[in-house]
This record gives sequence, C-alpha cells and structure tokens, in this order.
Amino acid sequence: MNNKSIALLLVAAFAALISCTSGLDKDVERLTRLEKNIDASDARPEQAKLNELLEEYQKFVNEHPDDSLAPTFLYKAITLSMSMNQGEKAIALSDRMINEYSKSKHIPEVIFLKGFIYENFQSNYAQALKSYQDFIKMFPNHELTDDAEAAIANLGKSPDEMVREFERKAAEASQ
Repeated sequence: MNNKSIALLLVAAFAALISCTSGLDKDVERLTRLEKNIDASDARPEQAKLNELLEEYQKFVNEHPDDSLAPTFLYKAITLSMSMNQGEKAIALSDRMINEYSKSKHIPEVIFLKGFIYENFQSNYAQALKSYQDFIKMFPNHELTDDAEAAIANLGKSPDEMVREFERKAAEASQ
C-alpha cells in the first residue's frame, strides 16, 4: 500500500467517525428536545408525544447500546412506561436493564421498581415479593430498603386493611 492509499484510508475512517458522532449527537439533541417539549407542556402531555418519547428512548438504546447514555435513557423509558400505565413494557425494559446494564447506577431503583410494577400494575404478588426480597438482599443499605420491607409487609393488602391494621397497632401501643 502506498502513502496515498493510506492517507485516503485514514480520511475515510475519520469521516466515518465524524458521521457516527454527529448521528449520536443528533439523537441526543432530539431526545433532549422531546423531553423539554413535554416538560414545557401542560400537566397532561399529549399521549402521542409520550409515545414518541418512549419510542425514541428505546431507539437510542437499540442504536447506541454501548454509549454511556444508553442506561440512563433505558431507565427513563422504564419510568415513562410506568407513568403511561404500561406495566408489561416496564417489566420488559427492566429485565433488559438488569441483563444488559447490570453495572448501571440505576440498577437498585430498577430492581425495586420491578417489584412495584408487579405489585401495583399486575397484582402479581409472588413476583413482587421476589423482586423486593432480591432488592433487600442485594442492597441492604440502600435508601429504598425500608420501602421494600414495608411493601413486603403490606403486600396484597387493601388500603382499608392497612388502615385497620395501623389503628389496631396504635390502640395496642396506647394501652
């Protein structure tokens, strides 16, 4: 290979790198713009905008799985799907996060939220219990550990049952 061929190869590689970076930058800009658009909207954003943002989060993770922002955008997709009452999607995204980004700073919250989703969106108390127990075992000193323990103690109870139990305990304590 002569010097001219090597130079052309380097120029082509550099151009490819720049085009990938600019595509990544454009994707991040688009997501940021969508987030700001929803934040700036009224208290009840349009469902179509929420759907678009959820799709864009997933698209970013699919297209840039090794980027440092991928776990954050996947976490945002989980919480957004929860806010949209899409429990099954939130569970699937949580599983993906746990399997693909196990070292992410968001993992403790994702495991806790998985229990919450099973409990409150799917009434699957066995899976909720398992997720909460996994969370407590893996993160015994996390700030959500007390919440996980309380969730286990009240798993499957109606609000009325919890109030009656609280009243009973308060009455016993005052005697």
